Amino acid sequence: MNKSGIKLNSKKVLLAAMMLSALILIVYGQCGTFELVSYDDTSYVTNNARVMQGISAENISWAFGSFQSSNYHPLTMISHMLDTTLFGNSAGARHLVNIFLHLINVLLLFFFLLKATSTQDEENLIPAFFVAALFAIHPVHVESVAWISERKDVLSTFFWLAAMHSWFDWAKHKKMSSYALTFFFTGMGILAKPMVVTLPAALILLDIWPLNRIDITKNKFAQLAKLTAEKLPLFCLSVFSAVLTVMAQKGGGAMQSMESFPFSLRVSNALVSWIAYLRELLAPVNLAVFYPYPHEIPIWKPVTAFIFILAVSGICLRYIKKFPFAAVGWFWYLGTLVPVIGLVQVGDQCMADRYAYIPFIGLYIAIIYSASFAVKKGYIPAKTLIAAGAAIVAILTAVAYTQTSYWENSETLYPRALAVTKNNHHMHYNYGNLMERKKELNKAAEHYKAAFKADPSHYKAMTNLAIILSRRGEDVSAMNLYNQALKINPDYATAYANRGICYHKQGKYDFAIADYRKALELEPNHVNTMINMGLLFYTRGDKSSAKEWLLKALSLDPENKLARKNLSMIH
Repeated sequence: MNKSGIKLNSKKVLLAAMMLSALILIVYGQCGTFELVSYDDTSYVTNNARVMQGISAENISWAFGSFQSSNYHPLTMISHMLDTTLFGNSAGARHLVNIFLHLINVLLLFFFLLKATSTQDEENLIPAFFVAALFAIHPVHVESVAWISERKDVLSTFFWLAAMHSWFDWAKHKKMSSYALTFFFTGMGILAKPMVVTLPAALILLDIWPLNRIDITKNKFAQLAKLTAEKLPLFCLSVFSAVLTVMAQKGGGAMQSMESFPFSLRVSNALVSWIAYLRELLAPVNLAVFYPYPHEIPIWKPVTAFIFILAVSGICLRYIKKFPFAAVGWFWYLGTLVPVIGLVQVGDQCMADRYAYIPFIGLYIAIIYSASFAVKKGYIPAKTLIAAGAAIVAILTAVAYTQTSYWENSETLYPRALAVTKNNHHMHYNYGNLMERKKELNKAAEHYKAAFKADPSHYKAMTNLAIILSRRGEDVSAMNLYNQALKINPDYATAYANRGICYHKQGKYDFAIADYRKALELEPNHVNTMINMGLLFYTRGDKSSAKEWLLKALSLDPENKLARKNLSMIH
């Protein structure tokens, strides 16, 4: 036996690790040629000046001192900066970093299970391998690996799993250095993604199994209280992170109001989503980057889901002594999903594949170690179960490969999401933006229409369609859409700026000036609106005011060719 406690042949362990690496390469190797997508990758990377400047003391200070994309995850932003410093603008290299982190995570999970279960079973290699294999190639995890914006998933999970290893050492040897490392890794994980706040609770589950620090037969509640108290410093980190996250999401406008998402609907959606993720576990088909939030949910769905969750939880608790791995896996799944299950609604998705990256580890443990127990008791022949496991891994690998291919670029990702979901306003809007950038205005208009048909409050889609209609000369229809958008959101600067252009074209200069001023009041640095103001005053013969506005535009954007050209016309 080596120091880790692993009793297995090191050659077999190395072979298993190589097989896991090969699975990841098969599924994700294609990502090296992929582009970034316009959904969030722009705000995180390509349009983020700090990230595109690379690593510097000033940019690191910015990452720690500000909220980004309605979140506080400075380590993730620094990792994107580091990509720029090391690889420049290479999208492929950024993808390879995600894949490398995922590979490390898979191996960390594999080796943790090996050493944590080695004292319980002579043949612990096979279940540890299959748990890690499912984590490596399950199609639900494609989103976390193939999407550059989800660097926070793979990075935070690296620290999560590293904390599990240091916690194992603390539990076995009580070295303060190991506890300090756990504290450090927990903090680093939280700085990469706030979802890591559930890690201290997950460590309590690991104390039950596989660390076996609780004797279920006597004083279990007192033991649990002691183990919880032991983790109070870690829980303090979680509380601090939760406060920062709420501040970031409220400040960024990501946290939804009770008017938009009533609490009863949130509870219903949360219960239904817990079951929906289980469906994705068993049948990972029709996966999409965005799942629209339902307007209403039939009462029977959350009631049935609640009964199911309660029944499974009760069975797990009833047989926790005999099947601790099943209870630990199930409650791991339920608990680690709590921050993203939607009780505090962030964004307007009902669920997301990326949220399952850590929670599904618990389900893999429950399923695989239950199957291993059945083999040990002679209920199922080992060869039969291994063959079935290999077949499932092969099928999932093929499905994951196909799912990964949809992430090649925005033009493959958005149509796939629209093909497998209904009334997906978010994807129609994003696809419309993409088509507009490609100058395919008819297609863009169709998707903008579909976006606000699916979501009648989608003022951005209304505004973008109005801009297209205005370019076509359909000013009446455009004005109706601008008015409708501003009725929904009276503080939307883009709608004021473009309605002003519409008034400007119609010669209604006073109305145009009022809209331009309102747009600049809401967005003081909007250069194009300043240029339009200059043009309007020039048209009215007020060269002094025209020059003033064009100079303001150039002060913000000295290289703006349109502003320079228009200024040159003024004598």
